[in-house]
Amino acid sequence: MTRSRVRARLVGVVAALLLIVGVAAAAGAVQPTQAAWTDKTYASAVATGGTWAAPVSYGCTAMNADGSVKNGGRCAVTAVTANEWGTAPSRTRGYTVTFDTNAGNGYVQFTINLNVSGVASNFTWSTAGVSGGGQVITNNGWTCAQLPTLTGKTPTNWGWGSASQIYFQVAENRASAGVACS
Repeated sequence: MTRSRVRARLVGVVAALLLIVGVAAAAGAVQPTQAAWTDKTYASAVATGGTWAAPVSYGCTAMNADGSVKNGGRCAVTAVTANEWGTAPSRTRGYTVTFDTNAGNGYVQFTINLNVSGVASNFTWSTAGVSGGGQVITNNGWTCAQLPTLTGKTPTNWGWGSASQIYFQVAENRASAGVACS
């Protein structure tokens, strides 16, 4: 072997040893750390003003005629459409709600949002009410104050199936119309 080869190998071995010693020294210098504080913090406050509403779950459920949930029942609200006539503050809206369900001779229990596109966005819900004589029965406990959310049920024994529909009206001024409000 030539001197230059020996010197090159020696330099390579020394470099490798220095690298190993450096890595070992760096690894030995690392120590576990701990947060500056470890106690849990809890906070609470009492609400003293304002109003809050529980989150609303929109949709429907297929029910038996006796009021029990239909075993193997399925239900989906596939459309909520509206047309509107009259002038503010005494407009009326006609709503058509379409269900895809297998409720059959039972009924459909539903919660829907009546804010739909295609009608004026400035409808006054605070004075509105569901007009009587429609194909919706409002649930016990539901009030007009909950509009534009409507919770109700359909008539029973209508042979509910896919593309089944109900129709009802909402009067903007419930004081001047016969309305269903609890």
